[in-house]
This record gives sequence, structure tokens and C-alpha cells, in this order.
Amino acid sequence: MIASLDVRTLAVVALIVFMSITAILLLVFFTRRVYPGFRGWLLWQICITLGMLAFALRGPDPPPIQMMLITGVLLLAPTFLYDGLIRFYGVYQSIWPSGLNYLLVAMVLAVEWYFAYVAPDLDGRIVAYSLTRAALMFRCAIEPLQVAAARRSPSFLSLVVIMVAVSINDLHHAWVAMQPGPIVDLIESDSVRRALLSGVAGDVLAAYVLLLLNSERLEAELRAARHDIELLARTDSLTGLWNRRHFEDTVETEIERARRYGTPLSLLTLDADHFKRINDSHGHHVGDDVLREIARLLGLQIRRSDLLCRWGGEEFMVLVPETDGDRAAAMAEKIRERVAAHEFDGVGRVTVSIGVGQAGPHETADAWLRRVDAALYEAKLQGRNRVVLADGPAVAVPVA
Repeated sequence: MIASLDVRTLAVVALIVFMSITAILLLVFFTRRVYPGFRGWLLWQICITLGMLAFALRGPDPPPIQMMLITGVLLLAPTFLYDGLIRFYGVYQSIWPSGLNYLLVAMVLAVEWYFAYVAPDLDGRIVAYSLTRAALMFRCAIEPLQVAAARRSPSFLSLVVIMVAVSINDLHHAWVAMQPGPIVDLIESDSVRRALLSGVAGDVLAAYVLLLLNSERLEAELRAARHDIELLARTDSLTGLWNRRHFEDTVETEIERARRYGTPLSLLTLDADHFKRINDSHGHHVGDDVLREIARLLGLQIRRSDLLCRWGGEEFMVLVPETDGDRAAAMAEKIRERVAAHEFDGVGRVTVSIGVGQAGPHETADAWLRRVDAALYEAKLQGRNRVVLADGPAVAVPVA
């Protein structure tokens, strides 16, 4: 089957495929977001295309210098591929690992010159080329695996399989050329036919995986950006606490969980006393510092399971799961004492008023918040700097 294929026709088909892949990579490079290393992948494909173009246009008896140029261009291809993969994964900071590849290519070209002009030996040139290409492709496959991101990527692992297969194929070509017998015929050799067929298959698969790697990184960045945007939308920019939107999205879930498991759920609503005086007397920048410091003090007094948010202005909310009203009131009293004892820079002492309430068995979130807010208002009426427990049922929420 393979012997019936015309080498020149295969070379033209391979050239068309390589040119198409080069055009796709160029289009992506100039019109899409690409990452460090993609330029190396593009140069890899350009070198393969140029090498195949020269091979397809060669005459029946090409001069050795022409074959040396083709060899040099084709060996630069895996060198550029290596550069691209190393940069994409940030394997090395030094240029020496890549420099060794270029040095190797230069040495092989010297060997090619020797076997072309000093001791003419076509098989020797094929062995030198095949062994060098196998070594370069093996480096491309193995060295990026030093980075965890490469080891965790199924796409890159599939590329490793492709590159190792190419290396094994090149080793096979070298072994065939070293066998005793007639010199390999570049026109009618089955080895050349297999090299062209495997080259096309390997190039198509490798180019697809490289594009996939670039696309996967772009998708990862987009996911991270969406996460950051969502986090910003739920975070108070001044204090770094959760904001009102996050609280409102969470409170219904916590109520349902408390009802499902029959556990109490309480809420603290906290407001800084006479905060307008601070802004009027010291300026809004000092007021902002006070709010940030209150947020820090609150964070030190609550548990990891509690939800702390800035409700707006100088008002804060603390959602306290698995805690009844009495224990929540005791917690609020500790917070009040801690804030009252703190010395705020440029202001001195600041006090807070706190309303506390436990969710009722069938109470809606809005009704619960209004009841706790009424307790906060009562704390203000009673002279501020105090904790008031809201009226209402103080029992564990039953299972729905």
C-alpha cells in the first residue's frame, strides 16, 4: 500500500497541509489573544512549511548544499517548538537550555557538511538528521513536565505522546539508514513515504493541541476574571467585607438550612454611634478609617462560620448560625465592649449599638431583619452603646 504512493505527490499534499496549518496559526496570532510561547509555535510551523516546500521543489539529484539547507530549516522547527513550550510554561529563566538546541543544530550541520563534501554518505546524513530531531522532540516532550501545570494538563500530556511517537519514528529512520545495504533512495524509499505520512499526521495533531493549550489558558483567565468580577460585586470596597448583596443572597440559604436541621439562627445588626459627628469633625477620610477599624475588630470577635458584612454606611450585619438569641446577645455584648475599649487613631473612643434577634420558626427574612432593626433602633433610643435583644420567639427553628 505505502509502496504504491508517489513520494512527490505525498510531498505536495504534505506541503498543502502544512501551509494550511501555518495560515491558521498566523490568523490566531494576529487576531486572537495569545500567550508567551505562541510565537515559537508559529515559527515551528513556518520552518516545517518552508522545509517541505524546498523538499517538494527539489530536483531528482539536488546538490548537497540544498539538502543541507532543508535539513537546517527542518531542525530549527523543533528548536522553535521547544522555545515556545518552555516560555508557555515558564520552565527556565535562563536562555542556555534553548541555546543548547541551536548549538546542537549548528554541530549537526557541520556533520552534514562532512558527509556531503568530505566523505559523501547519504545514510550518514540521514542518521545525523534523524537522531538530532529525535533528541530535540524528546526535549520538547519531557522538559515542560517539570512544571505542575504541564503535568496536570491532559492536552499537554496528549502532546507528549505525539512528540514521543515522532521521536521513536525518527529513531526508526536512523536505524533503517544504518542497516547494511543500498543507500536510501529519497525518491522511492518506503522510509521517506512513512516519514511524510507520519509528519503530516503528527503536525496536524500537534498544531491542534497547541491551539487547544492556548484556548484553555484563555478560558482559565476568563473564568478567573469572572470570579474576580463576581467577588468584587459581593465585596465592600472600603472594608473588604462582604456587602449587602452577598448577605441577601446568603440569608435565605441559611434560614432554609436552619429549618432543615432544626438549629437556631441569629442576627446581629450593629451601628456606629454618632458617626456623622466623626465625619463632620474629622473629615470623611478619618470616618473611613474608623469603619475599616470597626470591621477589623468585628472580624476578630466572630467565628469562621459567621457571616460578617457591611450593610451600608456605618451599619454592619453578623449572621450567626447554630446560635440562639441569648448566646448571640452575649456575643454582641463582647463586641460592644471590645469596640468601646478601643482607641481609634485621631478620634479616640467610638461606641456601637447592637440589635440582636433569633429567626422565628416561620418568619421570612424580611420580617426577621425588620424585627432586628427595630431592636437596634431601641438600643439607640435607650442611649446608645448597648445591646438589645429583639422581642419574638427565641426557640430553635423546627425542621420543615
